[in-house]
Amino acid sequence: MTTDLTTQLEFNVDFTPSQITINNEAKLKELVDATIARYGTLVFTDDNIPEAKQAKADLNKVARLLDDQRKAVKKEYSKPLKEFETKINGYTNQIKLVSEGINESISTFEELEKAKRLDKLVSTIEEISPNYGIDSSELTINPSWLNKGNFTTKGELNKKTLEEVTFQMKQIADANKRIENDKAIIGNYAKAVGLEPESWVAQIENGLFASDLMKQIDATVVAKREREEREIKEQQAQAEYEQAMKELKERQIDNNVIDQETGEILEDSPNIQHQEIEEFEIVELRLTGTHEQLTALNKFITGEGIKVEVM
Repeated sequence: MTTDLTTQLEFNVDFTPSQITINNEAKLKELVDATIARYGTLVFTDDNIPEAKQAKADLNKVARLLDDQRKAVKKEYSKPLKEFETKINGYTNQIKLVSEGINESISTFEELEKAKRLDKLVSTIEEISPNYGIDSSELTINPSWLNKGNFTTKGELNKKTLEEVTFQMKQIADANKRIENDKAIIGNYAKAVGLEPESWVAQIENGLFASDLMKQIDATVVAKREREEREIKEQQAQAEYEQAMKELKERQIDNNVIDQETGEILEDSPNIQHQEIEEFEIVELRLTGTHEQLTALNKFITGEGIKVEVM
């Protein structure tokens, strides 16, 4: 059993307050009062300014003499106090050094005890985590679990701490189960709508839920369908453009027909009636194509000298 050191320490200081006496204080007071009475009520003018300056110098000299005496007395009066403080501070510093050494030893001991509690906590987690179908590394250790109060006197986890550990394990197990179910749902859903499932399933592991991903998949399918429909329309427009170009190339030029494949001028067809043709013919066409296709067609037509009117 430890003993209170303060009960063994007999520490008393004999201190006799010193008395400071001003010799001839009554005469000093009388002189000060007379000086104040004399100079305190004077009114100075241009005629007595030199006298005022001399009075000021004399008064300052007296004030300095009084203050110098005060400082000298204070120095001698404070000397025993300073010597006393130096001794006491020395003893105090020695005691503090020992106290700090003890504090370091206590900290080292507590760290070792904390390390033992950590080992016990980790071994307990590794022992019971398989019961919940999880890996012990998935569990995040709460620093408060390592407090001394969370262990029994035998070094085991107390009931409250053990319940907190198992509760977190249940949460992890439930989250893992949810992830596996969502991965299966998303994989099947992506396949059903014609998308590759791997990239979508991977997003479940990144924290997304099946309900959110299904909305994204639906949006992707809609965008894909719209893109395919747009491509079909572009192909149709291209085909119509090519057909229009074909018809233009097959028009009669100087009673001859130009082959659309080779560009060769063919012989007159027996079905073609040799007759005078008008100088100009009007043909109405309805063309469908992209902006680039129609621009190219217009360039070709105007290059051939054909007049075009917008209907």
